[in-house]
Amino acid sequence: MKILLSGVDGYVGKEIYQLLRKNKKYQLFLISKKRKKNFIYQDLTKPINLNLKPYAVIHCAAKHKFSKKGNDMKNIYLTNIKMTKNLINFCNKKSVKKVIFLSSIDVYGKIKKNIVSENLKPHQPNLYGKSKLLSEKLFCSNKNKFKTICLRVPGIFTLNLKKNYPLIVKLTKNIINDRKLYTYNINKNFNNVLDVEEIVKFIKVALKRKILKNKSYNFSASKPISFYEVTNLIKKVFKSKSIIINNDTKKNSFTISINKISKDFDFTVSSTREIISRCCRIIISKGNLYI
Repeated sequence: MKILLSGVDGYVGKEIYQLLRKNKKYQLFLISKKRKKNFIYQDLTKPINLNLKPYAVIHCAAKHKFSKKGNDMKNIYLTNIKMTKNLINFCNKKSVKKVIFLSSIDVYGKIKKNIVSENLKPHQPNLYGKSKLLSEKLFCSNKNKFKTICLRVPGIFTLNLKKNYPLIVKLTKNIINDRKLYTYNINKNFNNVLDVEEIVKFIKVALKRKILKNKSYNFSASKPISFYEVTNLIKKVFKSKSIIINNDTKKNSFTISINKISKDFDFTVSSTREIISRCCRIIISKGNLYI
């Protein structure tokens, strides 16, 4: 099965590639905006003219506020939409069958509900969230010859701790360093986390499915636990002496409903505790303690 994968210059895309390549039935073609050995050089903001006809495309590439020169929100929006439109044109031209698009929970904007389901109407999303929302609409258009699954993911717990985002990565780095943990809503439930192993597990299911429908799904950990339990779980793994300091705040905490993806694909998502424990163990085993 020929698969075109974008975003391999980033942490998430790179980890997806590393896991998918272990399965010999997948023939992976990697798009990069850098000239590297075994990569296909392609600027996705430019028309795509590759002599390749993949069965599926996994689109991870995105510009966001943490990208290099990523503080211009208008540029973030325009860049992401350009990439989407160019990929759509390529997929239609090459008769691609399936697209799996990594969207974001940011499409919902300012969340005031305690539980976020796909029925929640977006409220004042920033330009990054708007770019993901419009990209979902464009990818899922009935005019396309292919079908798209859009995954609205929260912060991804990647295995490289060089960066300070998302929250779960920053929290883990602080715990490893025995720093004080300034938190809020510590007794509220939390499942706003996912790792690449879980994403790849779902990708394999979606690729195997004969018939797909254009749909957007929330995709995060199952079985929420309190944020206090989250911090203590990580502290225990790394044997940390960090002290938790709970600050009063009016910020809203929410959990993410994954009922839709679980039901439609008969897919069992790993629990919050399982995902966090798994990532921490792998970080220790690989010595990825970039602090």
